[in-house]
Amino acid sequence: MNLENQNAAKKRKNKLGTRRKGFIIAFLAPTLIAFCVFYLYPIITVFITSFCKWDYTNITSPEFFGWSNLWDNYDYIFNKYPFFWEALKNSTTWAILGTVVQIPIAALIALALSRKVKGIKFVRNVYIIPNMISTAAMGIVFLQLYNPSYGIINPIIRLFNKEFRDNILLLKGPAFVAMTCAYIFFTGTTTLMILGNIMAVPEEVREAAMLDGASGLRQDWYITIPMIKGTLKTVSVLAATSGFLLYNEVYFLTKGAAGTYSISYIIRELAITSPRTQFGRANAVAMIQILAGMVIILVINFVYSISFRKEKE
Repeated sequence: MNLENQNAAKKRKNKLGTRRKGFIIAFLAPTLIAFCVFYLYPIITVFITSFCKWDYTNITSPEFFGWSNLWDNYDYIFNKYPFFWEALKNSTTWAILGTVVQIPIAALIALALSRKVKGIKFVRNVYIIPNMISTAAMGIVFLQLYNPSYGIINPIIRLFNKEFRDNILLLKGPAFVAMTCAYIFFTGTTTLMILGNIMAVPEEVREAAMLDGASGLRQDWYITIPMIKGTLKTVSVLAATSGFLLYNEVYFLTKGAAGTYSISYIIRELAITSPRTQFGRANAVAMIQILAGMVIILVINFVYSISFRKEKE
């Protein structure tokens, strides 16, 4: 009798397990289908066509190079295209700056906005409003700021160099700095993500820290920041990849002039503005961009895993 009861219980358990799996698959199916259609298929297409001759001569039918000339597109990008290495250097620099500059700024602002002081809700709203502007619109705004005729940047420079009359966006070196400033300090979304996590830190933990004598900056450093490291890792990945994918600012401010090419802008130049519509070569650059994005994610995860390990020890 006991054996029969056990078998019946096992059957009921198996049925529940099957139903649970069925529900999970049913709910995941739309997302998986959308992922395959809108992400996986395009990535596979980009990968395959990066080994194809695909330009204005055969725009509707890419032609596989063959095994002997398999790497022709990549050879052109690495050895013949004049702006690839400049763009790779710039995009990598922007990715690093996104992590080491933008994230600390966002974290400091989030910590300041988390303080319970009079009027802080109004300050939060005022801070968020400029960050709601799209990057394209922000590029236009900075284009006016940098304008040598009526912008405010040239008069500031002339306080230190009275002879300065140039357009800062056409000077190699200063143009890169100007481009970086146009995006690096706008941390609205990142700040909100960090702020939300800070606000979720249990009040009991803060009170216990205060009883132990930790308050203000010490509490932030030893209590709050360690508790939000997961969010910091996430926003670091987002900031680094956003910097590596920088496009709108390049397009609206310089169009790659004065050493400001980015990887994303090269893809546009090859695929759209080039008279040969070099889709195959553009996709070769896109594959490099995808691989670089994966490397960025792995490096940031590795750095944070080391910091977590040291903290536990």
